[in-house]
Amino acid sequence: MERKEYFAFIIAVIIVFSAIVIFNESRKKTSTAKAEKIVIDDYDPTTDIELIFRIDRIRKIDFERGENPTVFLEISMNGESYEVGEWKGIDVYPRWRHIQNVDDRNENVTIEVKLYEKMEGENLMSDISPRRGDYTGKTMKIIYSLKTGEWYGDDYLKDSNGYGHCSGTEDGNYDENDYEIWFDVYQTDYDGDRLTWYEEVFVYGTNPNISDYGKDYDNDGLPIEWEDKYGYNPFVYENHSMLDPDEDGIQNTEEYLMNEWHSDPFAKDIFVEVDYMANRFFGSTTFPEYSKEKVVSAFTKHNFTLHVDDGLMGGGGEILPYEKFYTQEKLSKYYKEYFLHDGENEWRKGVFRYCVMAHYTIPSKKNVAGYSYWPTNEDVFNCFVIGTRVIKNYRFTPLARETAIASLFMHELGHTLGIFWHTFHGCDNSTTIYPWLSGWSIYENYKSCMNYRYAWQLIDYSDGSHGENDFDDWSHIDPAFFEKRFFAEPPIIL
Repeated sequence: MERKEYFAFIIAVIIVFSAIVIFNESRKKTSTAKAEKIVIDDYDPTTDIELIFRIDRIRKIDFERGENPTVFLEISMNGESYEVGEWKGIDVYPRWRHIQNVDDRNENVTIEVKLYEKMEGENLMSDISPRRGDYTGKTMKIIYSLKTGEWYGDDYLKDSNGYGHCSGTEDGNYDENDYEIWFDVYQTDYDGDRLTWYEEVFVYGTNPNISDYGKDYDNDGLPIEWEDKYGYNPFVYENHSMLDPDEDGIQNTEEYLMNEWHSDPFAKDIFVEVDYMANRFFGSTTFPEYSKEKVVSAFTKHNFTLHVDDGLMGGGGEILPYEKFYTQEKLSKYYKEYFLHDGENEWRKGVFRYCVMAHYTIPSKKNVAGYSYWPTNEDVFNCFVIGTRVIKNYRFTPLARETAIASLFMHELGHTLGIFWHTFHGCDNSTTIYPWLSGWSIYENYKSCMNYRYAWQLIDYSDGSHGENDFDDWSHIDPAFFEKRFFAEPPIIL
């Protein structure tokens, strides 16, 4: 082949190749343009989209003993407002849904939620927003996408407070009649698998007419709808049994098991199962509502979600046989029988701490109102006991008793979160018990239920802001500590 013919051939090849590339790029652009045009015209041509706002739980954060508020919501979607529901109590689980038809042609839906407490005369608007302000700063506002099924705004994916959880204390103000709410937002879709039509057609390549709900295409143990909700690729294997992005000791596979209770892989959750003990003749010990809710609120203010299973979640609330004293040997025995159910609930020790509301604790020390311990032959430090009868012997009014129960519950829970005397010597220091002992004044500024001086009184850990010899408990909390056993200390006794 002559040189001219050779160059002509090369040029022809280049021209043909370029034409093919240009043609393919043109097809891609055309396809994308068509896809965008379809999406813009109708975000789900298989159904008329309705948007569901489901309210799962409403809690008042600061309250007085005996308070029993009534609340209702005002929900607005794209400017259409409705007053909905009416619920009574400090901590309620409505499981209530507001359903509204939306324009399929517009991707974003603006949702605003206001919470009111019913009062004589004018209703009181409560704060459920992380923003500050007298009115708009109390309203929760999010933007929901019909395209992706996600929302953003006052609440968003990977929010450290939880996706589908908003609290009025997130703004740092605790005097605005603060509440917290747990919710979910989703849209109707033809096959009911919680994947949007756009995701099925243009992202995952699944069939929008056939449900994929519960499918685990990458065989990593978690279904497609959970991985999609929390931003994981449901077609790429990840070892979720080892993933713990929020470092709360609850791996993703365990977060999924507790999904009904809004356990979140990107927000710190702490679960405690509470069981009771039968009285000698009738009835049983209790964990008073005031005590429980005060402890939960203390954690809420520091961006932890404390979940107490006293029967609500299907594991706690069992009545153990009467024992006057609840020794460490008995703790190990009942731990296996009532917490693990002889292996049937083995998975719970990777999620829950275990607390027993007993009568007395240690026979040799009848004034000991609580201790934390690891059960025999177990590799977790997740158990503690509260001696309610001991408290009753030293506190004579209902408020004083319930405050002491809350304070001691939080103290023993603190040990399972990694707070010990060797973390800070003001913790569990016996010289802080009485005014004539040296530690009483030395650790006066350590305003924590971990300080014996304030145990039975304070329902809080210290934040280290009170001056000399104070300690920031909250910054040193390790939610994953209960799964560790790297030391061999004697039981922590109070």
